[in-house]
Amino acid sequence: MLFNRLISIFRKYKQYEVDENKKTSLDLILNEVNPQSPLETRIEWLQKLVKWIRGTDLFEDAPEKAAATKIKYLFMVLERNSDKKEKIQKSLTLTLQELSSIEFFCEVGLPSQIGLIGELVDKLTEKILPKKPIGHQLSELMITLFPDEEDVQWLKSLDEQTLEKLTTLFDTNNETYPHLKSDIEEALIYLISQIVAIGLSPGIRKRIPHKRMKSLPFFYLSGKLNLYLKTKSENNNPALAQQLHEELLDLLMESQAAISEVYHHLDRFGVSTHLVFQLERMKLFLKRTHTLLDIVSTGHLTRTRISHFVAELVEQNLLQRNAMGIYSNNATLLAQKIIENNSQAGEHYIAKDKKEYVKMVKSAMGGGVLTALTVLLKNLLGMIGLNKFFYGAFSTINYAGSFLFIQMCGFTLATKQPAATAPALAKKLELAENREGIEAVTDEIVYITRTQIAAVFGNLAAVIPAILIINYICMSVTGHWLFSPDTAHYTLHSTDILGPTIIYGAFTGVLLWSSSVIAGWTTNWYSFHQLSYLITNNKKIKTILTADGAKKVAHFFDHEITGIAGSVSLGFLLGLMPEILKFIGIPLEVRHVTLSTGALTAAVSSLGVESLKSPEFVRAALGIVLIGFLNLSVSFLLALFVAFRAKKISSHRKALIFQSVLKRFYQKPFSFFIPKSST
Repeated sequence: MLFNRLISIFRKYKQYEVDENKKTSLDLILNEVNPQSPLETRIEWLQKLVKWIRGTDLFEDAPEKAAATKIKYLFMVLERNSDKKEKIQKSLTLTLQELSSIEFFCEVGLPSQIGLIGELVDKLTEKILPKKPIGHQLSELMITLFPDEEDVQWLKSLDEQTLEKLTTLFDTNNETYPHLKSDIEEALIYLISQIVAIGLSPGIRKRIPHKRMKSLPFFYLSGKLNLYLKTKSENNNPALAQQLHEELLDLLMESQAAISEVYHHLDRFGVSTHLVFQLERMKLFLKRTHTLLDIVSTGHLTRTRISHFVAELVEQNLLQRNAMGIYSNNATLLAQKIIENNSQAGEHYIAKDKKEYVKMVKSAMGGGVLTALTVLLKNLLGMIGLNKFFYGAFSTINYAGSFLFIQMCGFTLATKQPAATAPALAKKLELAENREGIEAVTDEIVYITRTQIAAVFGNLAAVIPAILIINYICMSVTGHWLFSPDTAHYTLHSTDILGPTIIYGAFTGVLLWSSSVIAGWTTNWYSFHQLSYLITNNKKIKTILTADGAKKVAHFFDHEITGIAGSVSLGFLLGLMPEILKFIGIPLEVRHVTLSTGALTAAVSSLGVESLKSPEFVRAALGIVLIGFLNLSVSFLLALFVAFRAKKISSHRKALIFQSVLKRFYQKPFSFFIPKSST
């Protein structure tokens, strides 16, 4: 019984799909029109007609031509059948009169929620839940009639003669729809109220410097609109109505300028996606208000302007329906701020001359020595026999503590460089608009490449002897090598180039980049909430540390917050993230070039010199090279990709830079590895 019911449901679903996709001839559609039918039936008929117009079977490569051609063909048919034309005119006119257009003017293409998360949830819910019935809403009808991007193209491409014929179908004898004017006025009232609410909210108001609430343009918008609409409806003082209209437009322009001030403040002091979303909402409301004011002031629009207005609504509606598009648009400033923060942190990672190059090698050697201690502690944790969660938790503390210690000592860990140097490079790309600029960017890429090579060399040159010394001390004190034979063989196998090393190395590169994103976001959060000011002026902190001590603490966090956030987050990602992924069935492991080199050194020294001759060691050594390449390249490319998107670097400019780098490598290959004394 249940099986038969399921079969029946499946057949009905297939039949529904067939009915939805089947093509109906124009003659059948025109024969179905009936002005006396209920509104729902007339709307279904209109959907069939527009669906026929939107069909692109004749012009697959140019949908706007197909739509325009079909509309012209429709009028050719109607000119020969005046009775059908009359029925269509009555049906469309009656339908438009019965539909409410308030939401059409103030909701279609505009965000409906007050927050970014709410808007994302709303759009995702719309994709899951059944579609809303059209009812008496013109807005829902427009969304149903024009669901695709191609609709924007053909609506904008209609010529004046075609638009004139379309107008006659909806507006016989130049009738004026009694509710249209009041609907536009109510839509204006709604839009202005939203602008005022957003503009006078604390988050926006506090970021417009040196202005009180009553001096803001938003404060006067509502009163000015009410006075304008009242004067316009009385129709006894056209000059005053015109003056009020111009004053309203001035207030809208001042509101736009106020939004620019807020963006400038966010750019300087940190970004909030919630505030950016509110600003984007207000910009859209202002634009729609300006359009509707034009309609109210002139009483009509040209036919071309009407088609463009409808096309703009369709386009905005498609953008708003795209959940990822909403997030992308509103996260742009945050991405730019993260890039800016990381680029500032990345400047000191770039060595431009031989002196800085040598300094980087020494700094990286210090990082390598401390990494050897990290390998030792990691091995001790493995010997304790902790469960997976606590092993990951203590590994996180080990990694984070080690990375923080390296930072506080002024040393360098090579793999933390790429995610910071890529944004620093992207910042320079904005200037690469001519040959000199592209050459300067190429120089920067050369500096970055050889600096990263220097850092890796310094890390590995120090971690290897440091591990050998630790292993010898361990043997002298305890009588046992750092690694047991089983652990040593497992370590060799874990970095084997023929194993999953390529996947683990790339995964680690993603984690390295992710830590830089977290570091940039934390710095933005620190600036946005003005923590430096709060620390300096907090009474409790000043009492405990004195005023001078509070300033020193604030100064410390001002300069170190990015590094601290990056070190702690990287410790968590390397230590606990693999264990969490294994728990949910994703067997990914971390392969960090410096840590893996230290572990491989400990394994080889524990097994003896003869292990250096084994094929297992050769494959493991090649695996280390691959791990280093993937750690650096994946994190660098991900950071550079995000930086390109945030800085809006064109594909053409990227191609020119790539060509310039290849040319430089062909002409001066050694400059990518070792600087000249004169450089």
